Amino acid sequence: MLKKLITGVAVTTALFMTGCTYKASGISNTIDLTKVNMNEIPNMKKGEVCETWFLIPSMYPADTRQAAMNGNINHVKYVEYEDHWYFIAGQKCTVVYGE
Repeated sequence: MLKKLITGVAVTTALFMTGCTYKASGISNTIDLTKVNMNEIPNMKKGEVCETWFLIPSMYPADTRQAAMNGNINHVKYVEYEDHWYFIAGQKCTVVYGE
């Protein structure tokens, strides 16, 4: 009985800790990436906003405008979307870089 309980707890813990992370550049936005010097991105201002979900995944990334406001950015130069998925919960983030 104890062996089954320990096995059940171990399997449940493993399932809850299982997850993945996905990061994508802003392929769906209207920023002209040919004008962005990718080497300058680490030196730009950064703004981020995240949306956490539980049981029902969010279908839309967090708001780009809010991310820019959070970073005090007036001109967005580059956008990334990050998805963190876990067994029954997750988080979608939008990260913007600019001036």
